[in-house]
Amino acid sequence: MALYTVFGGRGFIGSEIVNQLNALGHTVNVPKRGDNAIFESDLGIVIYCSGVGDCKNTPFSVLEANVSLLAQILQQAKFERLLYVSSTRVYMNQALSSEHENLTVCVDDNRRLFNLTKLVAEELCLKSGRNVSIVRPSNVYGVALNSPLFLPAITRNAINHRKVDMYIPKGYAKDYVSVEDVAFCCITIASSEQCDNQIINIAAGYNITAQQIADMLQKHTQCEIVWHEIDFPNEVFPPTDIALISHIIPNYSPKNVLADLQEMIVEFTKVLSIN
Repeated sequence: MALYTVFGGRGFIGSEIVNQLNALGHTVNVPKRGDNAIFESDLGIVIYCSGVGDCKNTPFSVLEANVSLLAQILQQAKFERLLYVSSTRVYMNQALSSEHENLTVCVDDNRRLFNLTKLVAEELCLKSGRNVSIVRPSNVYGVALNSPLFLPAITRNAINHRKVDMYIPKGYAKDYVSVEDVAFCCITIASSEQCDNQIINIAAGYNITAQQIADMLQKHTQCEIVWHEIDFPNEVFPPTDIALISHIIPNYSPKNVLADLQEMIVEFTKVLSIN
């Protein structure tokens, strides 16, 4: 069994990583914000999934969480290996999405600070001289009943109110990956020295449209879908290349978001019928 230190271990992805590590019998440390003890003791294997994405309201927090603390850890902390959780959002409006493609920062992207900080953090990791790996998860979803995330929220609305308001175009498409799959891959990659100095996508490998999600909700709840016409930003995501993660984990078989959505509907309906 090994020692793991999970930065961001109380967040959405981090808490699932911590749960899986505990189930495997590992020793897990989840430092609190501002804990300077992280520079005094051995951190073992570090998984860095601390991050902030609100570029409009907290730009300096985005920089601090995505880059500044990481830079301190890379320079000062004692650890065996570090895995940094980046994002496939860096592929937005790109033609391709393999880990070695050239990347463009879009001038009309109001969250470009997020992309920039992720790319700076990745480069710091690679230039640090430490044993590091970088993962780029796609849009991570969970099936928890009380989650505020997009899929659980619209599922609750479909069942409770028989109506779902959609503020995205019908053809808006993204790759969705289960938080359970992301956590499993992060643990596998973080514990393997063969993955040192690599950037690795974690995704389903195909996009799902808003229309497909709406159709699933409508089919199983008979809800009304209301499409709102808004000035939607220019966001197009190519299907995420998963060739590398499929090579690293030969039995990699990510969950399907539509199948999980159907399961979510069934579970939500059971709970609501009991209450």
